[in-house]
Parts: sequence; C-alpha cells; structure tokens
Amino acid sequence: MARRDRDRTRALDESLRRLGLVAEGVKTCVVVSDDGLPIATYPYDARNSSGADPLNAAAVAAVAARLAGLAERSLDRLAQGDMGRLLLEGEQGTLLTCPAGDATLALLIEPDANMGHAIFAAQKAAAEIASILARD
Repeated sequence: MARRDRDRTRALDESLRRLGLVAEGVKTCVVVSDDGLPIATYPYDARNSSGADPLNAAAVAAVAARLAGLAERSLDRLAQGDMGRLLLEGEQGTLLTCPAGDATLALLIEPDANMGHAIFAAQKAAAEIASILARD
C-alpha cells in the first residue's frame, strides 16, 4: 500500500473514531463507496464481525449505499436537488446517511440518542471525509 493510501486510511479512521466518541449513541459508522463497499469503519472490529451480525460493516454499507442511491434518484425525479441526508428511524435505532464527496457516511444510532447532535456531528464528519477522499 502506498504511503498516500495509508495516510488517507489513517485520516478516515481517525475521523470516524472522533465521530464515534463525540456523537453519543453511535453503534457503528461506515464510510461507504458508491459500489456499497466499506472503505472505513468504527468501531474497528466491525470490519471483522460475522456476516450474521446486523451491525457488520459490510451489511451496513450495502444497505446504506442502496438506500442513498434510491433517495438520490427519487429526489432527482422529483426535482428536489441534491440529497442532504437520509434518516430512517426504527424501534431499535436509526440509520443516518450523509453524502461525503464520492462516498457516503452511514451511522447506526441508538434510539435514545440526541438526534440533533448526531446529525450535526455526522454532517461535520462527512465534510471532513469528503476532503480526505479528495486529496491527491
């Protein structure tokens, strides 16, 4: 792996770590490629979790990419502009996705978390991730 790639990976990991520490109630967060593959995850052991685990980074990435793509196409069809974020609330928690340049940031959040704080922190992290991914 080239030094530039290692530096980018470290920067992404650090950004997600900060997000996970700052936004209380975050179960997991994943930077997702347009293809639905996890680029970076927090907590780090999510990369190695079993496929049966619904918090598995690959499962979160696949679902987030699919939903973000559908949301973007829907907004385009309805002439509503670019997607700002996607929020799916369930009984056991919330899935939040934010565009992050050429990727998507996805978070699974506990149901009792302060959603305003989580959204603010996620959007700030998404901007940072977009900047990291845009580096040459």
